[in-house]
Amino acid sequence: MLTDIIPEGVLWKVAEDWMWNTPVCDAEEALVTKAVDKRKREFRAGRHCAHALFDEAGISCSALLKGKQREPNWPDGWVGSISHSNGLCVVAIAPKAAYLSIGLDVEQATPLGEDIINLICSPAEQDQITRLQLTAGQKLASIPLSKVIFSAKESVHKTYFPLNYHTLDFLDARIDLLHDHFRFEATITKPEPNPRHPLQRLHGRFCMKESFVATFIALDAATAGTENQ
Repeated sequence: MLTDIIPEGVLWKVAEDWMWNTPVCDAEEALVTKAVDKRKREFRAGRHCAHALFDEAGISCSALLKGKQREPNWPDGWVGSISHSNGLCVVAIAPKAAYLSIGLDVEQATPLGEDIINLICSPAEQDQITRLQLTAGQKLASIPLSKVIFSAKESVHKTYFPLNYHTLDFLDARIDLLHDHFRFEATITKPEPNPRHPLQRLHGRFCMKESFVATFIALDAATAGTENQ
């Protein structure tokens, strides 16, 4: 499902069935000792997937532990992103020489509920959804656009956080869907006041396959500055 949205130079993998229930190394297992079974399964799937990718890339990674704010502590020279939803786990990694940061998110392809949509989508984004549903025709008819915006904002956070160690709220970024090409543009409206890496805009792609939507952002190391291309 991700071949259309993940660019060249990024390695990715969907977790295999055995990965969910097979313990990882002792150092990694120690990170989820007190976690509930669901979290342990997701954690193991993500770590096994990541190790398979690093093996493929010929990179030594004996244990993928946590950074200073509990984010995955990727090997030197590499960036990555992990996402899981309802039995699907996907991991992507890339060399830092090519991509300064990446963000991947997968979600169930169901619309956001009325009880939470105002927490996720601004009035302007909700107007955009309504307009696209009326004008975009069959191309987007089956895609829950509110969930695409939710997923895009998750990918924005996953891209932004490792660079600035700043948590973006859902309403701290605006998503504009470029539906003709299944792309989106994210504008950071409330950035970190003193960021290490100033970012105003991020560009990403989205897709839908079977019962999932997915979004992906790759911040090109060569063009990173005020926005990625």
